[in-house]
Amino acid sequence: MLDVALRMRALSLYRALMRSVRTWPGPPNEKQYIYEESHTLFRRNQHLTDPAAISQKLVEGETRYQIAWHYKIPYPRLHNLPTGTITDSPQRISKPTYEVPSQEMGSLDDDQDSVPGLDGSRRMFQGL
Repeated sequence: MLDVALRMRALSLYRALMRSVRTWPGPPNEKQYIYEESHTLFRRNQHLTDPAAISQKLVEGETRYQIAWHYKIPYPRLHNLPTGTITDSPQRISKPTYEVPSQEMGSLDDDQDSVPGLDGSRRMFQGL
């Protein structure tokens, strides 16, 4: 049952990415990047059999999809790194990492009313 659920989730993500190619608001080279990156990563990971590894890859893909649509940038986003961590040496350049949103971090779908610190400011501006 777990394998069927993971398969359906993977196919759903792949379909969403392919729909993104048609509906992406950016230039054609970004659409081509979305298509090639999606196709390459799905082909590269098609041999995975461990449910935990598959689930991790799906979470990474879903996160990249949400971030891309939120910021309208299809390319991976690098996190801020401390000064001096990236050098000219290719061994030192890190790959982009995608953090799974935790409950403390919130998500892109969170309602702004639940964000701490906004309650007072909203009350302050409601009278304007």
